[in-house]
Amino acid sequence: MIRQELSAFPMAQSPRVSDDLRGLLELAGGGDLAVSEVMRHTGGRGLQMLAIVLSLPFLSPVAIPGLSIPFGAAIAVCGLRIAFRRKPWLPEFVVRRKIPFAVLEKTLRFGIAIHVRMEKFLRLRWAAFVDGDSARIAAGLVIAFAAVLLSLPIPPPFPLTNTLPGFSIILVSLGMLERDGLVIFCGQAMCAVAAVYVALIAMLGGAGAAKLWGLLGAWL
Repeated sequence: MIRQELSAFPMAQSPRVSDDLRGLLELAGGGDLAVSEVMRHTGGRGLQMLAIVLSLPFLSPVAIPGLSIPFGAAIAVCGLRIAFRRKPWLPEFVVRRKIPFAVLEKTLRFGIAIHVRMEKFLRLRWAAFVDGDSARIAAGLVIAFAAVLLSLPIPPPFPLTNTLPGFSIILVSLGMLERDGLVIFCGQAMCAVAAVYVALIAMLGGAGAAKLWGLLGAWL
């Protein structure tokens, strides 16, 4: 039972996430990359690594048309399968989807830069957010919920509607891979912020939310 628990959360001595991202860039070789190829490349790192890769295109402050719904659905599946300890699997329509190299290169290089900086601070801590079935289930469900938020068709001009849940997914997944409970907690907190933000947009409507954002921008 203990061995199974540890296998669900790879130890920090595993290859760094930034190395896996560099490997994906080399695998693409200047061409588009199918999600199935990403799955094969990240197979040794599991569903958390796949969720990180699929979240990277959404870290820019503006929405990327055409990717949020299929990738959001795929990340939600990853989160649910993490929560309930299932093997990696994605729907066929997602697996066949290709990521254009222009998007892949930009997002992977951005992701590498972020992860290189973050990896300096990652370490084993806050075990309550890492070990045990309840911690795994909570982390997986947060990934799935953040993916739902990411996939919502919220039109412009609202910024960060993809970025906040995208960072939440990456932080929770990275924290699980590196067994860093503080990073998992930060990802869960960011998911809560994203949920409040989306709820405000829904309650205030387009004009009201745009005005609120303008006031916040002027204040900040």
